[in-house]
Amino acid sequence: MRINGFLKDDHILLDLKPGNKEFVLKEFVSALKKKGLISNDKLVLRELLKRERLGSTGITEGIAVPHALINEFYEPFLAIAKIREGVNFESFDKKPTHILFLLLGDKKNPGLQLKTLAHICRLIKETKFVERIKKATSSGEMRMIFEEEEEKIA
Repeated sequence: MRINGFLKDDHILLDLKPGNKEFVLKEFVSALKKKGLISNDKLVLRELLKRERLGSTGITEGIAVPHALINEFYEPFLAIAKIREGVNFESFDKKPTHILFLLLGDKKNPGLQLKTLAHICRLIKETKFVERIKKATSSGEMRMIFEEEEEKIA
């Protein structure tokens, strides 16, 4: 599986404002709405926050993968945001989160979202993706890093 194709330059935010978890997710979703990438920002935010109440999507190494299943997405929608100052995303390792992978999937095909989540976790664990992506300064560079590191686990 390759997910680099789901990531476009306009899906990448390089300097998301810091704040608490809810504020950061609201800013991320709002920015995607302003770009015309999602239509129902209130629904997306509500579903992301509902998922976060089940347990934090902050994993490790400064990465969080907030995700939700929403009917309007027939294939996975992936976006990435950097938060330079970091944010408390209640991650397992208690470290500040600097990179958010926002993943939206189809409610009718939850298996595809699970495969995508597993792939992201593998990318984080088995490559130098995290250290490289934290240093990236442009969306093009982030996409290139994503493609190069994903190639290593393909």
